[in-house]
Amino acid sequence: MSTESGSPSQFVRSGVASAWNALRTVYYANSVSWRILKAGALVFLGFFVWAGSNILHSVQPGWNFLTYPMAYGFLLILYGPIHHVVVIPLALRWRRASGVRQSIGKRMPNGGLALFLLAVLLLGTFPAGPMAIDFASALEESGVDVAPDMHCVKSEGGTIHCHLSDSAGVDHVVVESGGTELVTDADPPFEFDIEESNVQTVLGERKFTVRLLDEDGGLVRRYTRRTAMISEG
Repeated sequence: MSTESGSPSQFVRSGVASAWNALRTVYYANSVSWRILKAGALVFLGFFVWAGSNILHSVQPGWNFLTYPMAYGFLLILYGPIHHVVVIPLALRWRRASGVRQSIGKRMPNGGLALFLLAVLLLGTFPAGPMAIDFASALEESGVDVAPDMHCVKSEGGTIHCHLSDSAGVDHVVVESGGTELVTDADPPFEFDIEESNVQTVLGERKFTVRLLDEDGGLVRRYTRRTAMISEG
């Protein structure tokens, strides 16, 4: 039995087809203004996804699946403008040619997207240091006007020694890595040692977090240190 012309299923198919055609029109729009608009929108989207994923991961360091949206946003900032300013115009120009260029032009946009997605999977699985930024210090800083410097040095044996320049307003110090507590120091002037081998790898780097707490357990300051950036002394 044939489907009636005004049936809901046909209405849905027609709507989906119209939306797809509109999306293709915007995707392949090739005027200078459209190129700039699309490139700018993708840079904004990439930055939003990358920064949002970093902030969420700073709050929930155990959510390692966030490395994939983090990688997507990070790469989109770079690839988005290239795709719409270089790849699409070149593909449209080559499609009007003949022979090998025409064949490449037809496959270039999809090929570029495939390479982009492959790069996202690789970078998400093996995250690089510049992709990950720790926003937790700024997010969790309290209103207490205490800002001591923390100095750390590393010995040849792999022991990391840290101390604070000022202990005023600090009741105790907690050192963590990957959600595991390494040291709790309640004795001013708050000097502590940790073994680099006990520092866990997070997003491809060994790093630990030092939280300075007041007598009520409130956060005074928070520091994150990467072991690779600590000089030997």
